[in-house]
Amino acid sequence: MLFSTRIKVRFGDCDPAGLAYYPVIFHYCHIAMEEFFAERCGIPYHKLMADERIGFPTVNTQAEFFVPLVYGDEAEIEVSVTRLGKSSATFEYSIRRAGDITVLCARSTNVHVSMNLDSRRAVPIPERYRLLFTNSPD
Repeated sequence: MLFSTRIKVRFGDCDPAGLAYYPVIFHYCHIAMEEFFAERCGIPYHKLMADERIGFPTVNTQAEFFVPLVYGDEAEIEVSVTRLGKSSATFEYSIRRAGDITVLCARSTNVHVSMNLDSRRAVPIPERYRLLFTNSPD
């Protein structure tokens, strides 16, 4: 099941040519992941980290850029979990311009690992999140 959120492209997100700078696109993916946790999993990502001492750092990423986003655009980012391992989850991010969602601007595949923030070691994805990664919370 897909989850989507929107992010406004700000002046400081752009390179001197006026295009959203490619590292910012990765930042947008992380923002979308945080929103996914808040909306889909029912816990703000910062609370997951502070209260449960679990994080999902990115351990592998791949991206393709097709059409630039520019200052003033609103990016619509679709998030889906396409693979679950014991301690890893593959998140797919599709980034479109909200004004024309038929055009794919960028796509990123990120592997996130469930990590205990105290030991800094991979741990199995808690079952409640595993279920929410693949099913609607309703």
